[in-house]
Amino acid sequence: MRWIIILVGAVLVVFMLGTCSRKVSIPSGTIAFLGDSLTAGYGLETGEAYPALIHIQGMTMLNLGVSGSTTEDGLRRLKDYFTNGGKPCLVVIALGANDILHGVAPDVTEANLESAILECRNRDVPVMLCGIRIPGKFGTDRIFEKVADDNQVPLLPDLMQGEQTQENLLQDDGHPNAAGQKIMAEKMQAALLKSFSFGDRHQK
Repeated sequence: MRWIIILVGAVLVVFMLGTCSRKVSIPSGTIAFLGDSLTAGYGLETGEAYPALIHIQGMTMLNLGVSGSTTEDGLRRLKDYFTNGGKPCLVVIALGANDILHGVAPDVTEANLESAILECRNRDVPVMLCGIRIPGKFGTDRIFEKVADDNQVPLLPDLMQGEQTQENLLQDDGHPNAAGQKIMAEKMQAALLKSFSFGDRHQK
């Protein structure tokens, strides 16, 4: 009898692991990118920002990035977007860099990010969260890890993927240049395809 109980328990564990690792299915529609200057493509042409460089068949990329945005600003903008009829199939939240740079308390940043995730969940919209690792302020990436873990959403740990120290990928002010944005787009697209299932569509 004991071995039967053990066997059943093992089967349940395997089933739960399989369920947890299953990708969320995303129907054709809009992926909205809620971010700051990194998402807006500060200093670049509109088509050079990373959202415009992502190609997933059946999906339209909407750039909701605004330079200078904090998580509070982004949360307000997200609410306005939904209030005005926005109906994305997926929201990518890439906010928090300005909070860190301006010394916003980590618990405030966490609360704003969680509220943004809740705004999406209340509308049955899946979310992916993006973190940022800022030189000289190491350890702040734990904010994003905590929010992702607490809310069970996929996380792209570092939106710039270490580009902060590669001068050939940066503008004079430290923002990504066109080449840097292209690399960000490649990493973002890979993260999206890893975390979500876009039906039977394939990468272009």
